[in-house]
Amino acid sequence: MPRSIFTYLFPTLLLFILSELCFVPTTTFKAFGQPASQVKDIVHLPEKLGANFRTIGKVRTLSAEQCSTLPNADIYKEFTLESLTSGRYTDGKNSITVEIFQLKFDSDAFGLFTFIRSDSPNTSFEYFDRRYVVRILSETLNSVEIDPIVQSLKEALTSSNGDPSLLPSHLPKEGKIEGSEKYLIGPAALAKVQEFADLKEVVNFSGGTEATVAKYHNGSGTFSLMIVEYHTPQLATDGESLFQNYIGRFPEQEKQLRLLKRIGNYIVITTAVQDLATAQKIVSEVKYTPVVYWEARKITDLPIAFRPPDPLAVQEVSQTANLLVRTFYWIGVMLFGAIVMGIISGGVFFYWNRYRRRKLGLDDAFSDAGGAVRLNIDGYLLPAPKTEEEKGVKD
Repeated sequence: MPRSIFTYLFPTLLLFILSELCFVPTTTFKAFGQPASQVKDIVHLPEKLGANFRTIGKVRTLSAEQCSTLPNADIYKEFTLESLTSGRYTDGKNSITVEIFQLKFDSDAFGLFTFIRSDSPNTSFEYFDRRYVVRILSETLNSVEIDPIVQSLKEALTSSNGDPSLLPSHLPKEGKIEGSEKYLIGPAALAKVQEFADLKEVVNFSGGTEATVAKYHNGSGTFSLMIVEYHTPQLATDGESLFQNYIGRFPEQEKQLRLLKRIGNYIVITTAVQDLATAQKIVSEVKYTPVVYWEARKITDLPIAFRPPDPLAVQEVSQTANLLVRTFYWIGVMLFGAIVMGIISGGVFFYWNRYRRRKLGLDDAFSDAGGAVRLNIDGYLLPAPKTEEEKGVKD
């Protein structure tokens, strides 16, 4: 009987394993390190924004080459602008213009955002969203009325506001003027920073050098502070020499009003300060915390030694492990169930036959060999066993 149970359970077990294999999500079979952003996507503005705003006219999209004729084209090129999409919307009373700058990396988007924010008129609202910088121009709407429009755009871009975790996060918080920070990765952007524009020939941006600038309260006035991060100690040493030569050309009185300090691979420099003690306290808050960020469209663009765990690979390993665990779990459950059912069925069958034999008085006549017919001819072919009397006479 137990053997027949295994025979019936085997097809069920086979069907279970095949069903598990057939319902593995299709993402398991995607090539590792191929994120969706590998395909160069095009920004599509929605037909409707907020509750009432709808598009008027055609949506325009300019490529990186076409943007080379726009104002600030050198900054767009430095931050690797890929496209600029713009469209106009109206609710019948008010009209707005939406511009979406698509950059190559999140850090580029953050850097461009810091410049657009400072150069845009008061009638505009800007934010960055992963690889996108969004600017909304309106002469009649306030920030509260623009919020539903922003939410609609975030849903259309299918991403959430990201934290670039860049060099600006290392700027001292005390005394900083909100919204004054800028992120620089090249001389074109540095030339637009009025306080440090003359440093564009001093800072060498090769080798991944980056910089950040912010304004701080200082007594009754303000001063600007810039942090330049070099990615090797050798570059930092060379950069420090260039800065010292630059400061050395100033009159002695102006030298006393500027601060220049090396902190690890950081070079910190300020404009002229009024309250030297306060400025020194702010500069002392800068801590060198080296963190390497690799940015790429696909994981194969990164050096092997610095590649993070591939999310798709981790997901596939996890799904495979779960599949194996579930499969062997149910195999064990079925085997255990088959053994238990075999023992119970065999025991019930055996004791039921024994009960019937006892009831019919056949328990001592012969044994039931599993329902087989037994021909008992021992008494015909073999001599009858001797009785005790016959044994005694012979003795």
